[in-house]
Amino acid sequence: MEITALDNSCAYGKPGVFRGSLRFESPTLAEYRWPLCEIRGEKVGPRLCISAGVHVNEVSAIEAAVRLQRLFDPETIRGSVSIIPLINQPALFKYSEYVCPIDDKNINHTFPGQKNGTFSEALCDAIVNEWSVGSDCYVDMHGGDLREQVSRFVLYQKTNEQDVEKKARKLAMCFDAEIVLGLPRSYMDKPGRPPTAFACHSRIALMSEAGSNGLLDEEAISFHVEGVLNIARTLEILDTPASLFRNARVPCDDYLWVHCPTDGEFHSEIEPGNRVEKGQRLGTLRSFFGETLAEIKAPAAGLVLWRITHPSIPKGEPVLAIAVEEQARI
Repeated sequence: MEITALDNSCAYGKPGVFRGSLRFESPTLAEYRWPLCEIRGEKVGPRLCISAGVHVNEVSAIEAAVRLQRLFDPETIRGSVSIIPLINQPALFKYSEYVCPIDDKNINHTFPGQKNGTFSEALCDAIVNEWSVGSDCYVDMHGGDLREQVSRFVLYQKTNEQDVEKKARKLAMCFDAEIVLGLPRSYMDKPGRPPTAFACHSRIALMSEAGSNGLLDEEAISFHVEGVLNIARTLEILDTPASLFRNARVPCDDYLWVHCPTDGEFHSEIEPGNRVEKGQRLGTLRSFFGETLAEIKAPAAGLVLWRITHPSIPKGEPVLAIAVEEQARI
């Protein structure tokens, strides 16, 4: 990596607060620089990496990454905290939903990437193999694209390595979430999200989700901020007490996407976080004459993770997702 410091920054790698930018090794990424804040304590300790802005409209997560930069004091912390507040640089000021406009790929589903691949593939490889090398945990914060409302949830990857899975679950429980979802072990055969790609190499990554419709929301911002601070406390980067939990943090172990059966206007009868039963009607699809074209029903009992908020949805596109509780499978 090529690191450039701002005038008000300490030297990179030295105790203090570094503010500046980085450029990754891949020629495919050479046109762009990423903003970087890294706080390093006087005492040796764990390394925590934090990012946001894989989806540029998920602004509560981006704001959380900005605020976190000022919540770690190099004189008191152990180890280091490294923060990239905006990953999808090509989408900045273009407001593209989900994808990187250079190669039209969803960065969030492209991990671990490949160094000589397309822009998104090279970027994912650089995140995994350059910036976050040596991290004890990587947290990628998300939440609420332009047409999307999400519950407060966090993802980690289940794996056959018991020690890795146990630690990942413990760190995921640091968020005051409605739902804590352990992605099924079958995902290990098809990595795409950071938790899965990292788990394939016995490393830990989490994804936190909170926010809606591209809007700044103080509760969503606080969800991300407090969750990351609790992770830092659990890793003993910080020595302050953990914040209190108000939500159930229901453990789930499956993630079911529900797709639109026909073109239409979706009228939802549920909201993210709601508990639903198998076969329950979740909403209807209507024509522009107000006629019901189809009903959308729950494929399983569980909790609503997220739903699309714009009513116009084409056939085959996702409408919502349901998390299935662990105890329901016993």
